[in-house]
Amino acid sequence: MSTLYEHYNTNDDSPAKIDDALDARAQTFTPSESHRVKEVKLKLLRYASPGTITVSITETDGSGHPTGEDLCSGTTDGDTLTTDSNGEWRDITLGNGSALLASTKYAIVVKALDSDSSNYIYWRHDSTSSTYGGGNHEFSGDGGSSWESYLTTDLMFEEWGNVINTLLKYDTNTLLKNDTNSLLQ
Repeated sequence: MSTLYEHYNTNDDSPAKIDDALDARAQTFTPSESHRVKEVKLKLLRYASPGTITVSITETDGSGHPTGEDLCSGTTDGDTLTTDSNGEWRDITLGNGSALLASTKYAIVVKALDSDSSNYIYWRHDSTSSTYGGGNHEFSGDGGSSWESYLTTDLMFEEWGNVINTLLKYDTNTLLKNDTNSLLQ
């Protein structure tokens, strides 16, 4: 069973549009405890037929922007999202997931590679009173090569996962190392 770790899931007051194959939006977050992320829930809606939506977890750079290869990713069928302007919570499973370290900033990156000016998605966000202190809303119009930070807004997200077992290895009463592995409780 998964546990809810980081989230910002209240006060959404407007939609953030992804309407070009090069557009990407991200919400950065900072886990308060180490764990293995397994899925995210995002508040999304669609206009027309945006196709497959790709969601990934990435590291962030020194400026807090998404960077590097995907740590894990998953997809959802954007054509089955609601068209209701309030959006819907959509679960996206992230394959085998990825271990995340406490106090390290990561990003949830959303792309709609089949989107265009007639077929797109919205990610609901709080544009007026956001209070999530572990990250912020990010936007890229060039496929993720560069990012713009929106420090006073947050996208609606829930980040779910499992505890990572920590094994202590001993040799004749001497602690050799504290080793974290991917075994789940």
